[in-house]
Amino acid sequence: MNTTPSPHESKQMLKWLNQNRQMLLELYKNQYIAYNADGLIAHSENLREVLKLAEASNQIFAIYLVPRRTASIEIL
Repeated sequence: MNTTPSPHESKQMLKWLNQNRQMLLELYKNQYIAYNADGLIAHSENLREVLKLAEASNQIFAIYLVPRRTASIEIL
């Protein structure tokens, strides 16, 4: 199986990530997630575990580390 997403698949995965960013911050802080345009495939604080589960799904996926917190900067 080709594990490299097409440009269209990459765009759709990024769209899903952006649309679900708040939910991810609330539920999966400091965890790795494997996801694609259809949603979350696996999550854990252990990257190897996430990779193993995501690869077993036989789906194209991306990995993202959900930050512990977010911040904003105001430049004056």
